[in-house]
Amino acid sequence: MESKGKYYIKTMGCQMNVADSERMAALLAEQGMEMASRPEDANVILLNGCTVREKAVHKALSALGEFHLLKKKTNRPLIGVGGCVGQLEKQKLFRNAPYLDFVFGTDTIDQLPEILHRVQNGEKHVVYADFDKSMDYSTETKVFGQKSQAYVNIMKGCDKYCTYCIVPYTRGKEKSRTIDEVVSDIARLVTSGVREVTLLGQNVNSFGKGNKNLRKREPKELHNIIGKVGPKEGDENFPQLLRALDADPRLTQLKRIRFTSSHPLDFSDELIDCYSPLTGVRKLAANLHLPVQSGSDRILEKMGRHHKIENYIAQMDRLREINPEVGISTDLIVGFPTETDSDFEATLALLDRVQYDNIYAFAYSSRPGTRAAKLEDDVPAKVKNERLNHILKYQLDIAEKRYATRLGKVMEILVEGEAKNQSLTMSVEKTQKLERVWTGRTTCNRVVNFVVPSPRDLMGRFISVKITGSTRLSLQGKLDTEYQEKSA
Repeated sequence: MESKGKYYIKTMGCQMNVADSERMAALLAEQGMEMASRPEDANVILLNGCTVREKAVHKALSALGEFHLLKKKTNRPLIGVGGCVGQLEKQKLFRNAPYLDFVFGTDTIDQLPEILHRVQNGEKHVVYADFDKSMDYSTETKVFGQKSQAYVNIMKGCDKYCTYCIVPYTRGKEKSRTIDEVVSDIARLVTSGVREVTLLGQNVNSFGKGNKNLRKREPKELHNIIGKVGPKEGDENFPQLLRALDADPRLTQLKRIRFTSSHPLDFSDELIDCYSPLTGVRKLAANLHLPVQSGSDRILEKMGRHHKIENYIAQMDRLREINPEVGISTDLIVGFPTETDSDFEATLALLDRVQYDNIYAFAYSSRPGTRAAKLEDDVPAKVKNERLNHILKYQLDIAEKRYATRLGKVMEILVEGEAKNQSLTMSVEKTQKLERVWTGRTTCNRVVNFVVPSPRDLMGRFISVKITGSTRLSLQGKLDTEYQEKSA
């Protein structure tokens, strides 16, 4: 196919945005366009931006300014803004950036070829940012190129409306694909070489709400310590999906299932049961990311989280009791309006109690249009930054001890590529000049860097590595002496 130009995509934000950019790339490739390695070579530049935090918006606008300079210099690339930034700002973007050619939202990505056709034929300031009003959600995952890993959207939107969060306004109401569609979609990916999938949604724990459980899959009803939440009895639900993926004969070559993100309200006992090594979902990675946001019940109430810390801890205790090997991570916000030193200390106490493997912590920033934006942002910026730096350092000490418990163990990892830092080769005796450092992740989502004294390409392979060293952020290892390649 003759090339119809080149495109460049700048992605900012969460895994949902990464998956959306992958879809954009696949759609443009289907139109005969090629991916440019740098914006200077592109005929079309897409900025897929995030609005979850103020800093993310500033980064997006800064990148947009850089693209403007390129356009002034070459008068060539068409520039479009998508993602949550496009969904939220719509026509407002043209007032601050009149050089912008088009804007599209989170629900209109599949119309990107049509948008480009209109702009290339002379239309100015085109906007495609309407939400799909129907409650049905059907799609097909698009993967750009041949890959061993894939992000799979299983639902979209969020109905939780936490007071600080802009996501319900940029992603819309919750709606889920059917289990049959998701399983068939992943089966198709597996035939192309995918061996690990990450199931995506703003709150995957509420997957299935409104979709009738016509196949009478188990478990039919969900429970947790907080009370009845999530899909009702008679609806499909997330544990049903996980078990369907585990049982389908078309997915025998699928090695791992991950998912993100979750909410404690919908984190059910039945989902915890899926982590059981004996009776759970065999393909489910021993890893959980469950955002808690604060260790203070008072702050959680102001955040509109509707759960107590004692219940959250009970959920984590039950999970670790069922499977002690599960790696747990969370999201935290410091400096939320009215947060006191005592509230912050409660969050540190939560870290001590749960012993997370990793945290993603952020200083609170008010998002226009949210309920929290009406509260006085009364925690000084200096205090926010001090608390943020303190909690990040505090967690590093916990992570260092957690990672050290893996020393001497043999762990299976999926190789993601060559490590950016090749200096690990300097700490071992070089047996060959062609040795390289590779990197990958364990089932519990720990990064492992290891040396291979061979030019062999291990990208996308499942291999066994013996852990020989640890830091606060990663593990080091060597190929197990009884190493056998695990991938198909």
